[in-house]
This record gives sequence, structure tokens and C-alpha cells, in this order.
Amino acid sequence: MTANTYNQLVSSTFCDNAIRSVMMIDDEFITYADSIKALQGQIKLDGKKLDSSKRAALLESFFQSKKMVCDIDDGVASLDADRIRKSDLIIIDYHLEKDSPDKTLFVLNKLKDSEHLNMVVVYTRENMETVWLQIASMLRGAYDLNSRLINYDNEDVITYWNDVILPDLNSGGGYSLSRTEIVSYIQTGKTIGRIKGILSRNDDITDPKDRDFIANLICEYYIQSSNNLNDAQAAYNVSGDRNGIKWLQIGNIFVTLYRKEVDSYDNDAENIWNTLNESLCEWKPSYYQLLKSEIQNKIEAEALSFNIHLANDIYGQAAWLNEIIRTDNVNFKNEKIDVIFGNLSEELYIKLRKNPELKQFINSVFDAYKQDFDACAETDTLKYCAAQMKLPTNQNIVFQDMYHALNMNLSSRNYEEKHISTGTVFWDTDNNNWYLCVSAACDMVPTQGNDPHHERLSPHRLIKVLQLFPVKPDKALPLAHHSKYIYAYDKDERKYFSILKEGKDLPVVDYMIILNHGHNGTDLGKGKAKAVVWKNTNGDIEKVTLNIKLKSQLRTGYAERYQAIASQYSARIGVDYISVALP
Repeated sequence: MTANTYNQLVSSTFCDNAIRSVMMIDDEFITYADSIKALQGQIKLDGKKLDSSKRAALLESFFQSKKMVCDIDDGVASLDADRIRKSDLIIIDYHLEKDSPDKTLFVLNKLKDSEHLNMVVVYTRENMETVWLQIASMLRGAYDLNSRLINYDNEDVITYWNDVILPDLNSGGGYSLSRTEIVSYIQTGKTIGRIKGILSRNDDITDPKDRDFIANLICEYYIQSSNNLNDAQAAYNVSGDRNGIKWLQIGNIFVTLYRKEVDSYDNDAENIWNTLNESLCEWKPSYYQLLKSEIQNKIEAEALSFNIHLANDIYGQAAWLNEIIRTDNVNFKNEKIDVIFGNLSEELYIKLRKNPELKQFINSVFDAYKQDFDACAETDTLKYCAAQMKLPTNQNIVFQDMYHALNMNLSSRNYEEKHISTGTVFWDTDNNNWYLCVSAACDMVPTQGNDPHHERLSPHRLIKVLQLFPVKPDKALPLAHHSKYIYAYDKDERKYFSILKEGKDLPVVDYMIILNHGHNGTDLGKGKAKAVVWKNTNGDIEKVTLNIKLKSQLRTGYAERYQAIASQYSARIGVDYISVALP
């Protein structure tokens, strides 16, 4: 795509349309409250803060000219991360406590786990390379090296680390990493090959597993050394500019670094804005991220404003309110709330779908990609699209995985239901068998079911299932349009299943009982449940317990299709004809 078109879309959705409020935090700023107190003679202003406050005034004027609400905080009092995260753009000084960056790092760490993307500009007079490494190491997370050594439980490795590696690292020896190597490890998570090479030539450590462990520990040593907060936490993936001096993105936070000049600040506001835009464009968010960002912008701006006519008028709203408050049954109440939530979601979807500005933006995004493809040297659309998503383009397995993911997304969603229902895909972990529930949805509601077998079995529930049979991608992908295949994902492995057994045109229907169906005490919250089946053992009926893992839920339409196939099979009528081969 042309750079200008793409950059305009990025700037539009992440800056122009997204930023409505700005918070500026600097211990050298004079707050509104202190200004009033000074005018009233209650306090005396610090003369050293006047120049910095002029900077704040220019920043505020710039953002207000863009119709943005501005707030100023000196960061002296305890900073409330929940209050800060509500601002669309945060401009924060790196050192809020004299020479310590800890308070700023603490705020950034909290913002990382926000529900929406927070954009932060960190401005500082310090060395940008040092600041970038400290922020990236803290946000990425550092492991406790001593704990890892103890857990590895190898005395030879521990001795070699303490006697050889640590002294070498402390003296800047051959095992030391350059800054470029540290940045590479932070962004890719790949252990540095040069270190592996040195260890491979070492006769003291000969086990490849031990060498890999030490090489990884060396890389983690530098993360821990740059992590001021020293919080032991799980590692996150970090994106950033190649040189590690300008920007980084991790979790739900995007951080841009800006140099804070001592004397010149007249153009700070515009330069900060331009630096943020340039950094976002260098990040190169995917088309999916662009679309999600713009949809969120529209939702926050107008999607369910109170002046629109809701499909569910006040009479219906009154009836739903009555349905909810007249019952003390928690399950019944939650079911009705789910319906209301679904109705609101549907209204939101319809409103967004009709938004002409959103439709134009989405079309512009795909037009930009199409123009770029037409202009580039790559003529294979599969390879082009894989490259745009930063996937390898020289492996056929990548293209298979692309269309497995596409079909899985089209037909199913992650299992987040309250109980097993029509279209639930699950795995019998004891026997490595996969199944699809094809019982009628009304029969699967735990609070319903008045048939004799329902009453006899309650709280357990009899279900009908189709057994699923593994197939290879070269069959399930070219024939995906036959609608006889299920696509699943388990333990980093993409799985393909057919509802028909190899060489047969009929499905395999089975029955089992789900224990404690939809009741407390089940393990559904963890995606697990138990079932029982029966088998003949020397003339006696033996009950066999199955441990099942719930994997996904087919979407509406897909679930009903397979239910219909199972119903047609169960309703089949056999009649006899006599075949003959005539001479």
C-alpha cells in the first residue's frame, strides 16, 4: 500500500479519532490547584517550576486546539493508575521522584493490563537507549534467576554459572551481550546464537540442554539487570523499533519516547504529536487492529447514544424488567440478562453496520492493501497476505494454517458457555476420541426437561453426539465447502475432523450421560466435565467414566446443520430390495 495512505489511516484511527483526553504528568508542573492557592496567598510558587509550567501551558493550548480535554498532574501525590488509564493519551516525565523512574515505571506497568489501548509519551532528558531498555525490561517482565537455577536442580550448572558465567558478565567478557543483542532478545525472545556458539565449544558443559539453559539465563540476566522494579512475572512479547530508542508496544500499552530539551520547548507540543504519529506508523498495526480501533472509536463516540430509537421500546423494556425482578432463581435471572445483553449487542452491530464513516474507513483499509499488492513485486496473494501478518512465506504449512484458522473462526468460537449444548466440540481425554454434541438445544438447558428419562437422571443429562474422525489437511481444506469438517485447536496443534468415518457415507451416532450437567460442582469453568457410557462385560452392563475437555462451540447455523445430519441418520428407514447381476 502507498505509505501515505496507510499512515493516514493509522494516524486517523489511533490519534485523530481516538484521542479525546490528555493527561500531562510532571513533578515540575504547577497544578491548577496550586495556582489558585498561590493567587490566594496560601502558598508560594517554586520559581524553578515556572519554565516547566510554561511548557505545560503550550502543550495544553495545542491539545485544546484539537478539541481535546487536558488535565495536569504534578505526580507528587500517590498516582492512581485507574484514573490515569481513563485518559486516551498520557504524557509523563520519566523521573517523577528526583532521579528515580520507579513511579513512572509503576504507572506504565499498571497501564499494560488495561482493557483498552493506552498511548503514552514518556519524555526525558536521560539517555534514550537506557530509558528504552529499562521500560522494555520492566514491561516485558524479568524472571528470578536464582529461582530458575534452583528449580533446574543441576549442581554442575549452578557451579559453572557462579564461578564462570557471572564473573565473565560482570567484567564484560565474551559472554556479555551487546545492546543490539539485548534489544533483539527482548523483541524476539530468541536466545542469542553467538552465545550458543561459544557454549557449544565449551568442554565443561557438554549436555545440549544445559547449554541452552545457560544461554537463556545469560539473556535473562540482562533483562533482570535493567528491570528497576524487580518484579518476577511472566514474560510478555515486546514490539519496538529496530534500534530500541523510539517506541515499544506490549500488552495494551503503546509507549513513545521523546527527548525533553532543557531550554527549547516552543515546538514541543507539535513535535510530541508528530513523534507519536510516526511511531504508530512504524509499528505497522495490521488491518485487523485498524478495524478494531476504529470500531471502538465509533462505539465510544456515538454507537448507543440515548437519542437513537432502540428496537426494544419502553414497553418491552418494562416487560424484561418485570421478568427479571419477579424471580429469585439466579439461573433464570442470568438467562434473561443474557438475552438483554444479546439484544443490545445486536442493536450495536446494526448501528455500526449502517455508519457511513465506518464503512468508508474499512473500505479504505482494504483498498490500501489492494493498491500495495498491485504495486509490489509479489504476485502470489497467499504469500503477500502472510507477509503482511509477519508470517513465513516459504512454508506450505503456513498457508494450511491460515485456512484452518479461517474455517475455525467462521464455524466456531472458544468455549465460554454455561453448559454443554448443541454444537459443543469436546475431547474424551482418556480414549483420545473427539465428539460433537447434536442433542436439541432445548434438551440441554439444565432447568428444562420433563421427559421421564430427564427426571430419572437429574441432575445428570443424556446427550446425543457425533463421533469425529481425524483427517488430513489435504482433504479437509480443498473440500471445506462440503460442510462435513470440524476445525479445532489443542496444545498448539491444529486439528481436522470429519463427521464421517473413512470410507463410509454415514455418521457415527453415540450417546453418553454428562454428570451434574449445568450444576455447581462441575469443572465447566475450567473447560472440563465428566461423562459416563456403558459397555457389555461378560453379559453385565459396565459403567465407564470419561474425562472430557470442552474445546469449542460451533456458531449458529453450523451447529444446527450437524444436528440435522444426525437427526436424518436416526430417522432412517431400511427397506429390502434384491440385487442381481444379469449376464
